[in-house]
Amino acid sequence: MTPTKLPNNKSEVKISFYKKLCRKKWFKIARPFIITIIIVLIIYLLTIIGVFKIKKIEITKNLVYVGNLEQVTNKYIGQGYFNLDLNKLEEDILAYSPYIKSVSSEKIFPNKIMIKPEEYKPMSYLEYNDTCYIFSEEGIILEENSENELCQLDSGIKLQSEQNIIADKRLIFDTELYEVTKILEEFDIYVTNVDFEKNKLELSDGEKTITLEINKEYENQLSKLYLVLEKVNIESIQFKSIDLRFNRPVMKIE
Repeated sequence: MTPTKLPNNKSEVKISFYKKLCRKKWFKIARPFIITIIIVLIIYLLTIIGVFKIKKIEITKNLVYVGNLEQVTNKYIGQGYFNLDLNKLEEDILAYSPYIKSVSSEKIFPNKIMIKPEEYKPMSYLEYNDTCYIFSEEGIILEENSENELCQLDSGIKLQSEQNIIADKRLIFDTELYEVTKILEEFDIYVTNVDFEKNKLELSDGEKTITLEINKEYENQLSKLYLVLEKVNIESIQFKSIDLRFNRPVMKIE
């Protein structure tokens, strides 16, 4: 090392205070902890002055059936970015409305949250024992209204049954109803009414009627329905009803 010449012709080696510390054994051990503490203090100070406080919560999807979700999310505005509990936020959103099917959230550094909710879509409604029930496509009860409420649903399927068709807060034949309506929609048949009697399922769009039986052969009935509708579509057959409860489907022609 080349000594530094001073004005009085004396030589001196200049060593910084930090370099002197680095030579200390205790400092080598403590340095990672000291750096961590300094970083934590900086983050804490920046949080206090508002740099790391949540300023914006963005909902990435326009909700159709859930309104005023900001009532839940706004209370998280101003919370610290690092200590905000996303699981608690998601739980609060799920509890806010039965129409919320699922939700995921993500922190965007340094002060933003992105929320991605999914909704249940109402599909059918039923008036039973003076109560109006609205069901999702999955058969889950979304609403229970008293007899004083008007029981209807825009573009929904009206269910009719003299027997109880609800169990464990859902429609007992939800899967069967969903499967058959999706097949019919492929052929531009949109169900507006469903009558359920024992195991018989009768669907109508106001002009045509489809009858099936909910049993172990239900999937076979769906396959037959698809084949029959394909033939009807190809040959431009106008029909009034199709009954699939027999070995060979019974069709009534207009």
